[in-house]
Amino acid sequence: MSIFNRVVVVLIALVVLAGALITLLTAIGITEPEVLLYGLFASQLRLVADTTGGTAATIIAVSLIIALAMLGLLFFELAPLRSPAPLLISSTEKGTTTIDVGSVCILAESAALTVHNVLSCNCSIREGLGGLLISCRASLALGSNIPEAGSGLQNKVKETIEQLIELPVARVDIRAKYESKKAGRLAVR
Repeated sequence: MSIFNRVVVVLIALVVLAGALITLLTAIGITEPEVLLYGLFASQLRLVADTTGGTAATIIAVSLIIALAMLGLLFFELAPLRSPAPLLISSTEKGTTTIDVGSVCILAESAALTVHNVLSCNCSIREGLGGLLISCRASLALGSNIPEAGSGLQNKVKETIEQLIELPVARVDIRAKYESKKAGRLAVR
């Protein structure tokens, strides 16, 4: 999500949270309806302050639920994004060697670009039971043989990761598409 969108969501959540808290405090009787500057919403808050019984309990419950929901939203919006744990390459008595998942993605994407007719590639990686599970989205030159290029991609990515990082690769999934920008020329061997 872009920074602008996050700022807008946080501002809206703060306004809604403030409204829920003011309504809650007015319904309980802690604040007066004229709590806001210039008497904003004083008539609506007066109605809240004058309610009794089930209506007051409903207003309190709804205000509390909205306030808690906005606090949760603010927590998730403002909490730092966690990066995935690094992959363990080796562990000896001298220490451990790990690699960042993003670095493995860069290596897989670079390996994919060496395959004939591959114009661009975007990979994601996660750990599985039998080794790494690699998923690549590849753009191929128009006219290239997709099964052949897919097989070449799978082999090249798997061999490169296993050779350079020495981590087992359980699976390499390829999602191929023809690059529409290069529609004027067909790929010919």
